[in-house]
Parts: sequence; C-alpha cells; structure tokens
Amino acid sequence: MINLRYHIVSVVAVFLALGIGLALGSTFVDSILVNELEDQVNQLDVAQEEAVELKNQAIEERDLEAQNNETMRAQIAALEDDHLANLAELRQVSDRERQALMDQAELETESAKLRLNSIETLMSRGRLAGTSWLLLAPTAADRLVVAEIREILTRSDGDYLGTLWIRPSMDFEDQETIHELSEIYGEEVPPEKIAGVTISNLATALAAGQKSGNTQDVEVQEFIERLIDIGLIRYDRYQATSTIDELSNAANSILIVNDPDHLTLHQQLFVPLIEEISDRGATGVGAVLELKKPNLPRGQVVDRIRNDSDLAQTWATFDDVGSFEARFGLLVGLDRLPSIGHYGDLPTAEERYPR
Repeated sequence: MINLRYHIVSVVAVFLALGIGLALGSTFVDSILVNELEDQVNQLDVAQEEAVELKNQAIEERDLEAQNNETMRAQIAALEDDHLANLAELRQVSDRERQALMDQAELETESAKLRLNSIETLMSRGRLAGTSWLLLAPTAADRLVVAEIREILTRSDGDYLGTLWIRPSMDFEDQETIHELSEIYGEEVPPEKIAGVTISNLATALAAGQKSGNTQDVEVQEFIERLIDIGLIRYDRYQATSTIDELSNAANSILIVNDPDHLTLHQQLFVPLIEEISDRGATGVGAVLELKKPNLPRGQVVDRIRNDSDLAQTWATFDDVGSFEARFGLLVGLDRLPSIGHYGDLPTAEERYPR
C-alpha cells in the first residue's frame, strides 16, 4: 500500500516538471516569434524601399516622357510651321506659274485668232467667182453665226445680195397671213391656192431658176417689196452688192439657213420653195445649212432634204459651221456647186468636209 508521502512527492514532481516545461517552452517560443517578426519587419523594409525606388523610377520615367512629349510637340510645331511656309511658297509659285500660263495661253489664243482671221479673210479669195448669193433665214436665227456666214460670202469673189429675214408669221395655216396675202392677189386667187402662188412668185422673184412660174397679177420685181410691206419678210442689205430691186436681174444662188426651232417655217416655206426651184429644172443653185440649237435634236432640217431622193440630188446640205474647218468646208462646198454634196458630222452626211 502506497503511503501519503509518496503521493505528495509525486504531485510536487508533476508540478515542478510542468513549471520547468513552461519556462523552457516560453523561452524557446519567444525566440522563434521574435525572429519571425524581425524577418517580417526586414521584408517590409525591403518592400518599402523597392516601392519607393519603383515610385521614384516611375516619376523619373513620367518626367522623361513628358519632356520627350514636349520636345516632340515643339518639333511637330516647327515642322508644321515649316510645312505651312513651304506650302505658302509653293502656292505663290504655283499662282505665278498659273498666271504666266494663262497669260501665255491668252496671247497664243489671240495670236491664233489673228492667224485664223487672216486665213479666213484670205481663204475666200478665188471662191464663188461668177455667182451671186442670197441668204434666207428666220428672224430669230443665231445672228452671230449668220454674220459669220455673211462674212464668208462677202469676202469671196462672188456677189452677196443681202439677207431675207423671214418672220415666223409666214405661215400658210395662219388665217391672218392668208388674209394679208389675199390683199396682194385680189379675188382672182382663192385662199386654197395662195400658198402655191406665193411660193411660185417668191421663186421667180429670187430668180433662182431659169423658168418663170405662175405669177398671177403680181409684178415680180415688186413682189418681195410687197411682202416686206405686210411684215412677212425683212430685207437686210448690209454689205450687199445690190439693192432689193436688182435681186431678180440674175440667176441667183440661195443659201437657206435654219434651225430645229423653226420646223414649221421649214416645212411650209423653205421646203416648198426648194421643191419649186427644183421642179423648174434648176440643179445645184442652192444649199441648206442647219444651225445647232441647244436642247433640240439635230438633223431635222437637213435630213428633210437628204432623205428626199429628188431634192438630195439638186440641193447641197451642211449640218455644221461651228469650227474654222466647218466654215471653210461650207465655202468649198458652195464653190463646188452645181456639184451636190451633203456635209457634216450627222449620220446622214456623205462626208465631214468637202474634199
């Protein structure tokens, strides 16, 4: 049996061992913990130093980038200023060159015009000799083009007899016109025959054919004057070599100038007049010239002649006088009469210019 002293000694020994263990353990743990804490502090110091170093490096890089950007902006601004200066200089040089080219082109154009005018003045010499020409045109035809054609005729060796400007009211379907014409003829010519008699009288008055027509009760020399009096025709003798009284004294050649804007006048007066002259046996005594009209189809004037097998053999046609070559071609074509040709750039033309 174990006694009480043994138990006391055992209990004391246990508590003594526990105290010693706590003391030793506390000392060992404190050392490890301190070391761990010191390591963490050291790591934090190193991390802080690295962060500060990275921060300073980032600030330096930012400042360097800002400096580089500022330098680049300054370079770009300098390049832009230089570019603008060069561009302004190039623009000034270009403007001077363009003005110089324009001045040179203007001088060359004027020189070319002078040469062409000289050529056009001389090209008519020796042409149309022994012929006399009368122009017929609507009052609203292009006066500038008609004037150019007149210049061609007046510069030639032929005689220019003037221009008969036909008013649009020369319409045989217009009752007022029929009434005015009936006053010329009197009651012997019925209204339904007035158109035919007028065409016949006009052909005779112009003396385009060799045979006289049916002039019922009208003096031929006075017929055109009477048409002028009633306002259907206006005679323009500017630069002409004769007067209205002398028109029927010779076998005249006729140049009819018309445009697509006056097709009614063409169908009711010009074409019947051409047919009347051709029926009298006259061949190669006239020509039809079609002027261009903006926004209107071309060819309706000349094709009326070209598409008629009879008239195409007796009257020449031209569908272009817009260039020097075309005007010279007109002169050559008129000079070739009574040889008939159809000239221009329309599909119905035989050739561009007379050869």
